Amino acid sequence: MGIVRRILLGLWLEIRIIPVLLWSFTAITLGTGLAWHDGGEITVAGYLAAVAVGVLLQGLVAHSVNEIADWRSGTDRDPAPRVISGGSKVIASGLLRPRDLAVVGVVAAVAAAAIGLAAAAAWGWILLAYGAAGLAGAVLYTLPPIRAAYRPFSGEAVAFVCIWGCTTGAYVLQRGELSGGAALAGIAYAASCVAMLMMHHYLDRVPDSRAFPPKTTTIVLLGPSGRRYAAAWALIALIAAIALTALVDGRFAILAAGFAAALALHLAVDPDDPGSVTRCELGVILLAMGAGLATATALAPELIWALVAAAILVPVELALSGTAHRDLMAARSRPRPAEPHP
Repeated sequence: MGIVRRILLGLWLEIRIIPVLLWSFTAITLGTGLAWHDGGEITVAGYLAAVAVGVLLQGLVAHSVNEIADWRSGTDRDPAPRVISGGSKVIASGLLRPRDLAVVGVVAAVAAAAIGLAAAAAWGWILLAYGAAGLAGAVLYTLPPIRAAYRPFSGEAVAFVCIWGCTTGAYVLQRGELSGGAALAGIAYAASCVAMLMMHHYLDRVPDSRAFPPKTTTIVLLGPSGRRYAAAWALIALIAAIALTALVDGRFAILAAGFAAALALHLAVDPDDPGSVTRCELGVILLAMGAGLATATALAPELIWALVAAAILVPVELALSGTAHRDLMAARSRPRPAEPHP
């Protein structure tokens, strides 16, 4: 593979399109859809700027920092059978090196800051607070002094705040103020993403426990009780979506229906079965993403193209990642040779 093609493929896979679509993209689109529904000027440029900042901070800053730390700690080197979890695998597959990712993370942070400053100058300086919180969350999720991803309950707290900020920040950008409905929508969507994150950690439980420094996620700490914890977050998301349907707009019933189906998957998954976790996690991702984007489109039909874009990008990402990591996954699926007896 040529060096340019290798770097471009590595960058694409490092963004991890599906998690970005689920988290920042759908959260920003949902907040924007509610803002456009509530009236006022429609700012397409503002929406695109918010999406760009979200992709840069989540897709390149947060993922690059996390990829480097998880590779060095050993959790992403572990040959445990993981398709969706276990990082982007760009280092393990030889596409990018840790120092490449460090450069990518710094450049992406600078670019996000520049776009954020321009957006704040155009649509309100309060947006700087959202951008600063997003940048801090992207870095401190993995790095000291907080190192949230390596501590129980801290990782989901940072994730919740960041996704809530994506939803409400997008609303504030369009409307200049925060409504109770937008705040509640942020809670609903952020809770659904945290529930998915907990499921994401099921297959990482053993590799994380062997990492150095130890990656003691909440799922590692709780063990078999982790499924109930994840389901509790999914239930919070469903309750908030039902409240949105009753108190804000009936079209949030779409979100509630998606979250109800996702809750059923959280209750049905076998955390110790790689096949069950992979199928259920992909289902949870598609349900939350589809419900969030469909709700945004129902509130503001102008956003229909966002739903179409996600429908195209998801299968493209699955195909590219499957092809890029085929050899790595095949090697990890082979039985390991037995240890010689002394």
